[in-house]
This record gives sequence, C-alpha cells and structure tokens, in this order.
Amino acid sequence: MKHVDKVTKIILSKINNISSLQASIVITAIGFATFFSGLLNPFMNDDNGQIVNNVLVHSIKNIRLFFEGGTFYGGIGNPLTGIYYRPLMTTTFSLLYSLFGPHPFYFHLLQLIIYIASAIIFFMFLKFFFKPALALFLALVFLVHPLNSQIVYAIPSMQDVLFFFFGILALYLLLRFSSIKSLLLVALCLFLSLLSKETGVAFIALTLLYLFWYDRRRLLPFIGILALPVIIYLDLKFNATSNTKSSGIAQIDNLSLFGRMMTIPTILLFYLYKFIFPLKLATGYYWTYPKFSMINVLLPLIIDLAVLGLIIWAAIWLYRKYRDEYFWIFSFFAIWALIGIALHLQIIPLDMTACDDWFYFPMAGVLGMIGVLLEIVIPRIKPKWWLLISLVILLPLAFRSAIRGHDYSSEYKLAMKDITVSKENYTDYYQISCDLIEQGKYVQAEAYASKSIALLPTAYNYYYLGYAMTYLDNYGGAIKAYKQGVAFNISLNALYDNLANLIVVYGDDNASNNQFFLNTFKLYPKDSTIWVDYALFQSEHNDPNDAKKTISAATLIVQVPAPIYNSIINDHHLTIKMTGLSKAVTIN
Repeated sequence: MKHVDKVTKIILSKINNISSLQASIVITAIGFATFFSGLLNPFMNDDNGQIVNNVLVHSIKNIRLFFEGGTFYGGIGNPLTGIYYRPLMTTTFSLLYSLFGPHPFYFHLLQLIIYIASAIIFFMFLKFFFKPALALFLALVFLVHPLNSQIVYAIPSMQDVLFFFFGILALYLLLRFSSIKSLLLVALCLFLSLLSKETGVAFIALTLLYLFWYDRRRLLPFIGILALPVIIYLDLKFNATSNTKSSGIAQIDNLSLFGRMMTIPTILLFYLYKFIFPLKLATGYYWTYPKFSMINVLLPLIIDLAVLGLIIWAAIWLYRKYRDEYFWIFSFFAIWALIGIALHLQIIPLDMTACDDWFYFPMAGVLGMIGVLLEIVIPRIKPKWWLLISLVILLPLAFRSAIRGHDYSSEYKLAMKDITVSKENYTDYYQISCDLIEQGKYVQAEAYASKSIALLPTAYNYYYLGYAMTYLDNYGGAIKAYKQGVAFNISLNALYDNLANLIVVYGDDNASNNQFFLNTFKLYPKDSTIWVDYALFQSEHNDPNDAKKTISAATLIVQVPAPIYNSIINDHHLTIKMTGLSKAVTIN
C-alpha cells in the first residue's frame, strides 16, 4: 500500500508540474484515441447540400461568393442560400475540397485537429486560474465529454469547432499579453469567430467582461479596435441574409413566444441531465410543451430553480469566505455559462428545441465553475483518491464518445439510433424513408415518410412520400404529396422534376397543372426536365402548336434531346423512360 501511495504521489507531482507542451501531447493523444473511430465515416445529411452537391464549394476561386450568401447551393445562376451565415466554414470546406477532393477523411481529420487544439488552448487559459493538474483535468473532461462528440463527428459542426477555436484563442491572448497592440490580434480572432458562427458574439461579451473586471485600462481602446470588425461583419451578414426568411423547420419555430417560454424549463433540465448522464444521445431534439403542466413545466422549473439557488449560494459562500480570491473567478465562469445557455433558450426560435452542440460553449463555463470549487476541495482529498476519481470520471466519458463515432458510419444507422432517443425528430424519419427507398422497401418508406409528416410537414418528407407512392403505383397519391411539398416553396429541384413527370403522364388537363409549370420556370429557368415535360404536357392536353412553341423556345435555353424535339415538332409518337417513374410510359 505504501508503494502505491508513493507511485501515486509521484504521478500527481508530475501532473502538478506539467508543462504546456507535455499537457498538449497528453490532450492530443487522448483526443485521437477517443475520436479515431469517426475519421473514416462518410459524408451524410447536410454534407450533401453544403459540400458534395455544392459546386461553388468545389473551387476556392469562388471565395467571394462564400461571403455573400448562406451555406447551401441554390442552383445554376443562384447564390449560396440558407438562413445561416457561415463564410469561414464554407471557405474551409472549399480549401479541403480543392486540395483533397470529395474525401470525407480530410474533413474529419481537420475538424478533429481543430477540436483538440481548442481543448489545448482551453487548458492554457484555465492555467491562469487553477493549478496545472486541475486545469488539465477540466480540459480533458471538456475534450472527451459525449455531449461534445457531435462537434467532432458531424462535418456541419465545423462551424462550432471554428467559432470556439478562434474565440478561446482570443480569450487566451487577452490574458497572455497586456499591451494595447495585442488587442488587434484579439479583435482579429473574434472577427474570425463571428465569421464561423453568430455565437461568436458570446466571446465578445466575455472579453469585454474580463477587461471591465480585471483590466479597465485596455477596455476603451479595445472597444475602439473592435468596432470596425463588428461593423464589417454586420454589413456582410445583412447583405447576405437580409432577404432570407425562416422556413419554420422545427416544431419550436412554429410556437408563439408563450409556448416557447413554457418549454424553457425542460430545455434547462435537459442540458443539466445530459451533462451528468450523457448516455442517450441524438443529433437533435424536437419536443415542445407549449401549455402549462405539472410534469413538463412546473417540476422542471422547480429543479432548475433549485440548481440556480445552489449556484447563487456557492457564489455568496465564496464571497464571504474568500472574497477576491475565488468569487470573481466563479462569477466570470457563471456568466460564461449563462450567456451560452441564454442564446439557445428559444427566445429567438431556432431550428430544433435542443442540440448537443449548443452546450459546447456553456460547458466550458460550467467546468470553470466546478474548477473553482475543486480548487478548494482537492487539497482535502488524499492524492490516490483524487487520481482514482479522475479516472472514474474520464474513462466512461471517453468510452461513450468513442462508441458514438460508430453511429455516424451511415445515415440510416445514425437515424435509427436517434429516433430511439429523440422520438420527435421528424428529419430522422424522412432520412430513414430515403434509405428504405434506396433499398427498394417502398411500403416501409411510405410509413416512415408519413410518420415524419405527422410530426412536422415539410417539402422533404412530402418528397419521399411521393417517391415511395410512385413506386407503389399510387400515382394520384404521389401527385398530391408532391404538390403539398411544392407548396413550401423551397429549393428542392428533384421534387419539381418528379412532379412534372407525373403530371405529364398521370395528371389531368387543368389550370393548376399548367400553372405549376409556369411557376416552376421562375424557380428553375434552366431546368431542361421542366421545359421538356411542359412541352410534353401541352402535346398531351393542349394545342400541339403550343407544345412546338415551347420545345423550340427550350432549345434556346437548355439542351433538349433530339428524339424528343423531333417527335414533338413532327407530331410523332414517343416512348420514353421518365425520371422518377417506376416504368416506361408512352407519350402520344
């Protein structure tokens, strides 16, 4: 036993005197060991719209366009679209694609490297407040915590690793250097954090708070230096997204402010619970409780208030017993956590009710608060017990994060795992429907698409419902589903193409079908499928001369297959295999 105690003391002594370089090696090794399982995972979900099918991202020469729109490709002649402004993330994608092509390994690798680098900088930042051993422990918890695992495994979360990396670097530089000139570099990092994700504004608040409390000499110069980057960012963002409106893509987004307020207690309790017990994880959570109830509103509120009361009590206790030594540090990290959580409480509705990614920033603040208390408690614990407790905490967290990486091996597997945890996740249901369609299981695909629609109707789940119905020979149902999808008026080219095919073959000769084609031309003026289908529709139902005029006009805009052009112009019969249909059909 004495030998064990001696070895433990030696280990702790080395940890207590660990250098930043040694700690960086430890964090890097543990980071790669934990998240290695995700490096070979494929592109999935939003990766297709933001990278694989985004032709603008395929060349870094389009970098100017990345600062003029959203993150998704809007089609030929259209800018990048979407409600979120992430130009630095899109630029990063473009650089990787330009260097390595469509290989997800390099995207995952860079994301993991930046994630690990952020944990290293977080450790060096914590060293300003805590002993090296405690700072390392907190940084390792931050590194391997399963709530942060999606930050590593999901490529669209590149926005989070980038915004946090530049934000925490800004804070570190603020504490590391004391000159006025160093504030220029701090401001640059904050600007890059904002260009990565809007949440970078939280780091601006923290830098201002730190200077106000600890270094007021540099506060006014910093405000002056920061003003220009902030103005530039706001101008860029306004010009890029001012014409983009929220499309109500989540249940929470369709609630009134009162309904969202009723859901806040469960959101707070969710993050508290997941931080302590991060066993069941999902890519997103969509529950809502818009009406007051004892179980879903009052009980969570009581628990939330109890936790808040404990935090306030701890702050008062620290103030009375330690004054400046610990109180201000605890308060700084408490405000850090509060800012991060407040940004995601649905005061302004977001695209889901809760998300693991959204606790990435506030978790750093929570760990800082815990660190203050541990700094006081640890000297009273025997070294061997402290080492054992650290391992008992870190090993299960790292193991759970490593296991989570296997869930991202395919879209179907990830979605099936998610719906066991997040039953209201309508996106998972239509993703499963998509995968079942690819497997030729159209009955099951129809069922999952219908379940998705029951949770929240969107263009996407109506698209998959219509697709499944088409291959089940339910053409009337498919046309109805596609038209309900079109009513959402979003950019989903395949939805319009498939509906056009069905209307040509199985649609009625009515004004609404004719109007569909005219409206679609406004969205996709260079879509050859729409032009050809409209000519075929006119040939079937209207004056053949109209069809000839349409197909002739089409040749001036798009490339028209010669057999189709000749058949319409010369009034010949045509047999054609239509895209999106289950069998060849005869066009007269």
